[in-house]
Amino acid sequence: MPKGDISRELERHYLPNGTNNPLLTKCVNLFKENYTKQAFDYCSEFLTGPATDQEKSLALTVLGVIYDQSGRFPQAIDALQKAILRDPKNVYAYYNLTLAYKHNNQFSDARSTAMKAKEIAPDDPKISLMVGNLFNEINDPDAAIDAYKQGLTSAPDDPYLTYNLAVSYFKKGEIPQAEEQFKLVVLRARGGKLAALSNSYLGNIAYNRGDYVASEHYFREAAVLSPNDAKALYNLSIVLKKNGKIEESLKYLELAKQTGANDPELFRSIAEGFEQLNQGEQSIDALQKGLKYNPNNLDLLFQLAETYYNRGDLLAAEETYRRIVDSTPGDSFTETALLNLGVVLDQMERYGEAITYLNRVLDLNPKNAKAYYNIGLVYKHTGNGTQAIENFRKASYLDPNDLKSKEALGDYYLENKFYREAIEEYTILFKQKNDYYKVALKLAEAYMGSGESSSAEKILLQVLNQSRNSGEIKQAHKKLALLYNKSKDPDLKNRAKDEAYRSAHMDPEDYEGRLVLSKILLDSNSVLDREKAIEELTAIVRSEVKPKTASTAYNYLGVAFYKNGEFKKAVRSFQNAIDLDPSNTEAYDNKRAASAALEDSSKRDGLF
Repeated sequence: MPKGDISRELERHYLPNGTNNPLLTKCVNLFKENYTKQAFDYCSEFLTGPATDQEKSLALTVLGVIYDQSGRFPQAIDALQKAILRDPKNVYAYYNLTLAYKHNNQFSDARSTAMKAKEIAPDDPKISLMVGNLFNEINDPDAAIDAYKQGLTSAPDDPYLTYNLAVSYFKKGEIPQAEEQFKLVVLRARGGKLAALSNSYLGNIAYNRGDYVASEHYFREAAVLSPNDAKALYNLSIVLKKNGKIEESLKYLELAKQTGANDPELFRSIAEGFEQLNQGEQSIDALQKGLKYNPNNLDLLFQLAETYYNRGDLLAAEETYRRIVDSTPGDSFTETALLNLGVVLDQMERYGEAITYLNRVLDLNPKNAKAYYNIGLVYKHTGNGTQAIENFRKASYLDPNDLKSKEALGDYYLENKFYREAIEEYTILFKQKNDYYKVALKLAEAYMGSGESSSAEKILLQVLNQSRNSGEIKQAHKKLALLYNKSKDPDLKNRAKDEAYRSAHMDPEDYEGRLVLSKILLDSNSVLDREKAIEELTAIVRSEVKPKTASTAYNYLGVAFYKNGEFKKAVRSFQNAIDLDPSNTEAYDNKRAASAALEDSSKRDGLF
């Protein structure tokens, strides 16, 4: 949301508009007209001629300002101190000395000098503004507010004092007072930078209050007043999205991207905005534009790599992570980039390279648990179970609080049907985090695999009773259905159907759940249940599902037709299952049986 800080604009040096001495006036005016070298030479020469102490004090003030402006702060302080020695009432010297002290990080001296300036000119609004800004910078908002208020007593319509007072209230969290002052700025400034910033703050206040209509109004005003301000355009796009005006939100997000701001944080925000609106290409374009202005900005590079990764452009993600590795000196950023590069290479099935880069992470940091975890995954993908287990265990040892490594170890055992080992790992994990129902479901599956039905049922009922996640509840119903269906007890068989119906009805587009229901209906050997199964399976194969899911559905359809004696339909269904998934060995066996039955049936029909 808005960032309205104009303190640098307000931190201009303070000099009189004219003097009674024409030569001194020329010295001041040369500086104001940006003839800095001529001003320096002219003021230096003025000091060597005849003049009063007050006049020479002012010439020294100009020299001090020139030194300060060029970053020569000690010389600036020296010149301004000499100016005060010549004229202790020279408020311009005190004002500019305050700035020089601040620029030189001498905040205590800056504070005392500012107070002296205020003592000399209590009714000067520019002095009050400078004092307030200083107090804000040294984190004394109460003193800043007092200074701005005092300045407003002599200049009640000063928009700069009002704006800074509003910002001070905002920073203190006194939102109603801030809102009141920002509205006054909008009235008093009559357009321009201050009004735009104040509208942005008012938009932010309304947004945080949940009043998105008012927020949109204020952000629109800010964007109108600052049509080339990328932040104002970005803020408007955010609230437009909140108000459901997606096309207009995209329009202003695009304008924000095109304005040419060089703030990397802003480009990151714009990219995130595009990403949230499913505009991946625009998001990438915003990040690349940000990198034109900031080619080595690591936040932009990491976000770009992550965006490529999320979009499935692994080659571009790889290239970007390599760019980070090459541009960093072996620090924590290098470590993170190498880790992510290893993950990308693993997904690209370039396993050897993945191991190489993940080992480089360990060269930088031998205690990086994530590196061991990902090395374990790579070895798992290559079929090297021994190395996978070893690395998962190392990761778990280095970071006992990280659950992923323990879960990965349990998953490896479960997938390879080492049920006792899987039960051991998942049990430890579930005790460590007893609301980790995702793991509880896997633990139940391991119990089912090892034939411990009562333990599996207990865990699944616990998930049903305690989880608040609909996906976990659906899985628990599904697994209970499969568990009860294995039983020879007729009551449990009926409960299997009930659980399967619950799972399928929770999410009609959960085709895996509907497959479970169909299987259980087929296993009941009831003609009525079989017809219901055919309805379910027909609906599945007519939907947009994964090939493996469709293959399983066709296989079950074939079984249903086979049981109905419709062997021709059965053969066709089994062939469809094979076409969709050539690795479906059950469909091959079923097709052979159905083909044989069809042949026998044809022979019998021929006898008659």
